[in-house]
Amino acid sequence: MAGIPVITVRGVLESGKSYFIKDSLVRGDFGDLGKVLILAQEDGVEEFTEEELSPLNISYEYFNKDTWTDKNLNEAVRKHKPHVIFIERNETWDSGEFKYPPYFDVQQTICVIDGSTFKSYFSALRQIMVDMVKGSDVAIVNRCDYSENTATIKKSLKMVNPSLEIIPLDVLGAQISLASELPFSVDGEEITVENAYFGDFYVDSFEQVERYRNKIVTFECVALFSDELPPNTFFGARPALTCCMDDIQTIGHLCALNEGDSVEPESWIRLTARVHYMQFKGTEGEQLLLEYISSEKLPLPTFEEQLVKLI
Repeated sequence: MAGIPVITVRGVLESGKSYFIKDSLVRGDFGDLGKVLILAQEDGVEEFTEEELSPLNISYEYFNKDTWTDKNLNEAVRKHKPHVIFIERNETWDSGEFKYPPYFDVQQTICVIDGSTFKSYFSALRQIMVDMVKGSDVAIVNRCDYSENTATIKKSLKMVNPSLEIIPLDVLGAQISLASELPFSVDGEEITVENAYFGDFYVDSFEQVERYRNKIVTFECVALFSDELPPNTFFGARPALTCCMDDIQTIGHLCALNEGDSVEPESWIRLTARVHYMQFKGTEGEQLLLEYISSEKLPLPTFEEQLVKLI
C-alpha cells in the first residue's frame, strides 16, 4: 500500500484541536486534499458530525487506547480510502501508545495552544507541553490577546523549539502580530542586553535578522570551548530551563575570535561582539555568527542568575 500523507494535530484537552481541523478543512486552508479521514484519539468539546463532514468529502473515526491498533487503523483506511489523514492526537497517551502503520507518511505536525490558558498549562503540564512543542513544526496559538502575554508565549515556544513557526490568532480566529516590544533598546548601532533579558535577545536575534545585522551587542555569558566547534570559536552560552531541573539545555551564539584574541575557557564574561548573518557550507539560510570584539571576565554568578527561564 502506497504511503498516505498524514497531518498530526496535537494539543491538550480543550485547546481547540477539533475546531482547528474542522475550520481549516471547511475553509480549504490546506488546499484541495481530496478525500480526508480524521482519526481522533479523544472526544473533544467540538464534535464532528457526519451531516457537516460528508458534503466536504471528510470521514471521521474515533479510537481509544484499546482500539488504536494497526488492524483497526488498516480497516478504517480500507473503508474510507482517504487521500489524506488528519490525526487528532491525545497528549495524555504515552508515546508507545500511538504508533502508526508504516504507510502513514507524517508530513507535518501542528500543535494547537490556547493562549488564554498557556501560562497555567505550561506550569501544570510542563513536560507534556514541552514534548508537544519540540515535536511540532507549527504552533497555532488561538485566543490570543494583544498584551505582553503574547510576547512571553512566543519566547517560551521559541526557547523550546527555535525552528517552530508560530501563528497567533485572536478570539475571533483572525491572525494577529505577536507583541514585539523588547526590554532593551535596539535603535542604536550598539545594543546592551541586561543579564535578565538574555532569553528575549536570544529568540529575537534569530527572528528579526535586520534588527541586529552588523550591530554591536554586549551581554553576559559563559565561554564554552569544544573540539566539535570550528577552530578559533567558542559558544557564548547560557543554561536554559525548558521543562524541569532535569532538562536544562544550553543555548547561545557561536562567536569567532580574531587573531590575537584570547578568552579563558569556562569563564563568565561580559562579551562585546558584532553580529553577522552568514551562509555556511552545508546549511540552509543565513546563520548567526558573532565577531569577537572584547570581553571582561566577571565573578561567576549563582546558577539561578545564569539560568534563562521560559516563563
